[in-house]
Amino acid sequence: MPDPTGPIGRITRCSTQSFTGAVRPSALDLPAFGAFCQAQDQSGQVQVIGVIYDIRIEDDPLARQMAALEDLPSEQLADAQQNRQAPIEFSALTVGYRRAKGYSYSLPPQPPLTLAPVSLLEGEDLLQFTEKASFARLILASLNVPAEQLLAAALRCAVQARPEGERDRYLMLSGRSIARLLAGDLARLEQVLGALRETGG
Repeated sequence: MPDPTGPIGRITRCSTQSFTGAVRPSALDLPAFGAFCQAQDQSGQVQVIGVIYDIRIEDDPLARQMAALEDLPSEQLADAQQNRQAPIEFSALTVGYRRAKGYSYSLPPQPPLTLAPVSLLEGEDLLQFTEKASFARLILASLNVPAEQLLAAALRCAVQARPEGERDRYLMLSGRSIARLLAGDLARLEQVLGALRETGG
C-alpha cells in the first residue's frame, strides 16, 4: 500500500489487540490521540489498522535534572527537547485490517511485525475504512483504553478527512450507528456524545 507521508515510527511490541511504536521527538509527523495508523502484519499480506490511544515520553534522567534548574537557557532547552535520546512512545488499539479484498472490522489473524514501520492512515484509505462506523465496536469493547474519549477523537479524525459538504451527513450516520451499539447503555452514549461535542465534532 502506498505511503505518501512515510512512517511515523517503528513497532516495539505488539499483539493482535494493540501495538506500540516509538518515534523520535524531532520527527515531523508526531502521532496524535485518535489518529488512525497502520502497520503490516507478520505474513506481509495484511495491513493492521489501529487508533492511537496513548502517547507517552519515557523517563529521562537528563530531563529531570534540567527541570530542577531555576534558569534554563532557551537554546539548551530546545536542544534537549529536539535531540534527546528518549523516544516518544505511542500505543494503538487495533480496530480492523485490510487484505487485498477489502477491509474487515475485527482483530487480524496475526499482529504486526516488530520494527515494522507505522504510518498514518490518510487520504482515500482513511475515507474508505471509516465509511462505516464499524470500527467503533472494538473501541467500545476495550477495557484498557479511555473508550468514550477515543471514539470521539477517532470520529473527529474521520470527519476532518472529509470535504466540508459531507461532514454533517457523515457525523449523523455515524451517530446513528453508535446509538444502536449503545442502545442499552444511554449513560455511556451520552459520554461519547459529550466527548464528541468537546472535541468540536
